[in-house]
Amino acid sequence: MSDSKKKTEGGSEGKYSQNGPVAKKIASVTPYFPFKGIDRFYDIGGFLKHPEIFQLVVDVFVDRYKEIGVDSIAGFDARGFILGPPIALALKKPFVMLRKKGKMPNSISGTEYGKEYAGKDVLTIPRGSVKKGDRVLLIDDLVATGGTLSAGIELVKLLGGVVVECACIVELKFLNARKKLDGLNHKDVPIWALMDESILTLDGLKDPSIDTEGYKDDGEAH
Repeated sequence: MSDSKKKTEGGSEGKYSQNGPVAKKIASVTPYFPFKGIDRFYDIGGFLKHPEIFQLVVDVFVDRYKEIGVDSIAGFDARGFILGPPIALALKKPFVMLRKKGKMPNSISGTEYGKEYAGKDVLTIPRGSVKKGDRVLLIDDLVATGGTLSAGIELVKLLGGVVVECACIVELKFLNARKKLDGLNHKDVPIWALMDESILTLDGLKDPSIDTEGYKDDGEAH
């Protein structure tokens, strides 16, 4: 049994169970839209409009990783930059930006990876941000194919760090990111998500409380 599983038994895993009551409360204000040619593009902007729900999201991760223990938190460009800093502040841990190549000085580049939706990219990490043996939490809003996660894992390992877990709000189970990570020799890195797509049922175009007048899919690959 992994350390993270041992340390969360009877703790935050029970309080904030995957697809449990808290997850469903967050899911109830997290809509999906047709975007980038994808039928269901999940929009965390939904819960960001509700401070009490956003705080609940932060509390979930703070509670979990306070028990597991981390040395730093690394967030993915760009929505990981929204989620990571408040969690890092609450845990009093450094926050590390994983940025696209060409966006950050004094950084180390990883290898090219396939993006979640289309095309390829390269991630970078600040030089000296991870020391040998550091326990690093990777965080993003959603894991789909696992391409971005694998790029972040590679960078942390390159600097001698240990990825404690890849954490996200949503894991799209049908895309099987776990299989991709295993195939890239990252079987040692767990993925933990508060929910999967089965409880995300808020159709942004049909819900009358969401203003979508004039909506069109103008999303670009990123």
